[in-house]
Amino acid sequence: MTRTVLVLNADYTPLRVIPWQRAVGLLMDDKVSLVEAYTGRMIRSASSSLPHPAVVALNRYSAFRNRVRFNRANVLARDSYTCQYCGVRPRRPSGRPDLGELTIDHIVPRAQADERGRIRIGQGSRPVTCWENVTTACITCNANKADRTPDQANIKLRRPARVPNQLDVLWMALFTVDIPEEWRDFLPDDSPWRAYWTAELED
Repeated sequence: MTRTVLVLNADYTPLRVIPWQRAVGLLMDDKVSLVEAYTGRMIRSASSSLPHPAVVALNRYSAFRNRVRFNRANVLARDSYTCQYCGVRPRRPSGRPDLGELTIDHIVPRAQADERGRIRIGQGSRPVTCWENVTTACITCNANKADRTPDQANIKLRRPARVPNQLDVLWMALFTVDIPEEWRDFLPDDSPWRAYWTAELED
């Protein structure tokens, strides 16, 4: 089966995952350089052949511009499909997340928002439904917390809710693919997703 390609920035930080056809086009246009190829795999045409790219790097640095749509699926992905209160990571028999066992919880409940539906975050105010005020919770934790803040319910968030950053975007994309061995040296060790994939491999 033909594989996708990991794109690194010019400083070798991982950026995104792209189809192999796009990677070949970038190579031909001299916009990227080949870093790693899939062992024993070639891409052949009538007149030439080249190693199947596994990892490529941009020849010019690119500033991060990705924006993630705010929705339930992306909140769950940002939080690694893990309850941010108790740490449970419900799975189906296939090993994929059991989305039916996960919910989206408002950290500061809607009932505690002001008359405009806003809450105070830091030095300003934000809508009660925003990246910084929603988190992934299992059904049990969501029910136990009810219409209280974590402090009021005497529970703690494992990670603060936040707008996804560059690495979050990358790891969210990686969940849809099987991570090849050729990519592993280029993926950060400090992402919560690393623990997820390590557990997958151990299973």
